Amino acid sequence: MEKAPYAHNPAVVKKFFQTIQDLGKPPKVNPSYLPTIGFKAPSDRDFLRILKFLGFTDKDGLPTGRWTDYKNKDKATQVMALAIKSAYDELFNTYPDAERRDSAPIENYFASKWGVSAQLAKLMEKTFRQLSELADFEAVAVTEPVTRPGITTTKEAIETPPSVRPVTININIQLQLPATEDAAIYDSLFSALKKHFFS
Repeated sequence: MEKAPYAHNPAVVKKFFQTIQDLGKPPKVNPSYLPTIGFKAPSDRDFLRILKFLGFTDKDGLPTGRWTDYKNKDKATQVMALAIKSAYDELFNTYPDAERRDSAPIENYFASKWGVSAQLAKLMEKTFRQLSELADFEAVAVTEPVTRPGITTTKEAIETPPSVRPVTININIQLQLPATEDAAIYDSLFSALKKHFFS
């Protein structure tokens, strides 16, 4: 897991993502782009790392499909939830309900994970908290793949009953016949078998 990013001013995190949601997709997101959309403070450059961390831009600052998906306001909260759970995967492995936890355990996690100061851990936690307020984790909980090798379980799979497979039953009948030279006895036995089991 890459070190969690942080905003020096976490209070503007939600405003930033709400802003990019209403704008066209830029060809590239770099320091010169931020002032053109109203984020001129030096600390606003923190968003360049946050965007990459969440997968909204690639390593070169080019907007990804996730950026495009986030612009759909009907799905934006789900897109953000999936982005957060993917980016902060190790945090969610430790605290599956990390978005609902109190600040202290999340700050402690960040501090111990990367050996950062309490101040930076607090900024990481506040940034995570602000992002989480833009996400609907409940909406993706039933549609996320179950993380088991070779198994993908979705809501649809859970609600769909398994297909009925044909069943083959084999019956093995063994007879112990008395020793006799009378062929009529054998004929009678085989006729009875044919009548009761094969007709």
